[in-house]
Amino acid sequence: MANEAHLAILHQGVSAWNKWRKEASGIWPDLSGANLAKRNLSNIDFFRTNLNRADLTNTDLSGANLSSADLSETNLSKTNLSKANLSEANLCESYLAKTNLTDANLSEANLTKAYLIESYLSGANLSEANLFRTNLFESDLFRTNLNGANLFKANLTEANLIEAYLIGANLFKATLTEADFSGAKLDDICMDEDCRLKLEN
Repeated sequence: MANEAHLAILHQGVSAWNKWRKEASGIWPDLSGANLAKRNLSNIDFFRTNLNRADLTNTDLSGANLSSADLSETNLSKTNLSKANLSEANLCESYLAKTNLTDANLSEANLTKAYLIESYLSGANLSEANLFRTNLFESDLFRTNLNGANLFKANLTEANLIEAYLIGANLFKATLTEADFSGAKLDDICMDEDCRLKLEN
């Protein structure tokens, strides 16, 4: 459950929240389970914030700092996370249907079993991210940086990976049905024979 004192500060607005974060360095906010749907939280400082199972549906988190935040099992459907910093964030089993992650930084984030159907990740940085068994069905990954990412058993069916960077990525047992890898950088990738045949065709 969310800390009521932390929620009260958040209700004062982004400016008040960010000011408090600067003054209370070393305190990691707990907003777990909070209903923050449809709010404007752009450029907010959620560094190391516990947002486990929070509802962030249709929320504007563009430019937000969510690095090292706990977003596991969080509802982020239709959320605007463009240019957000999600490096090292825990997004395990999160729900990101139709989420905008354009130019977001997800370096070393954990998206194990995350659901990203019809999400927009164009130009996002997912280098070294853990995408084990992530559902990326129909996701827009145009020019996305996936260098060194773990896509083991990920579902990339009909995903747009045109000009994406996948150098050193792990695609072993990934589902690549009708995925578009046109112009993608695929050096030193790890994959099984089925994946290799699909890429060659």
